[in-house]
Amino acid sequence: MKSLIDLHVAPAAPGDLPAILALLSAEKLVTDGVEEHMGSFVVAKDDGRVVACSGAEAYQFAALIRSVVVSPDYRLIGLGRRMVREILDRLSSRGLREFYLLTTDAEAWFKKRGFKPIDRDEIHPQLLASKELQGACGDDAVCMRLVMT
Repeated sequence: MKSLIDLHVAPAAPGDLPAILALLSAEKLVTDGVEEHMGSFVVAKDDGRVVACSGAEAYQFAALIRSVVVSPDYRLIGLGRRMVREILDRLSSRGLREFYLLTTDAEAWFKKRGFKPIDRDEIHPQLLASKELQGACGDDAVCMRLVMT
């Protein structure tokens, strides 16, 4: 089994897009809007191969965390936590303090990381243009928020 030490985490490069889309598609996650927001994505690589990613749609006052995925061979080593922490740190360094996400199967996992379930009408208005919120992510998805102080 690999360890976190073996992996290189860095901002996604344009050439990483096909690997990111393949990871997301394999897990049946939304790919709409990924290319437009590649500037807010980070990837973990093992020997140059993308094995995990996380991204966000960052706006002036809030961000929608999206596309958090870890390749099955790299799960259970803390890589998912690292990917979420990496994207939150990068966005908070830009002054963002409100983070939202939609999930259909990871509510408990994100609760452990401080996110709290909210009603969709509580989503910051800047995020309403997101393709995820305009239907790419189903109505059964739980909306969650994390506010950093």
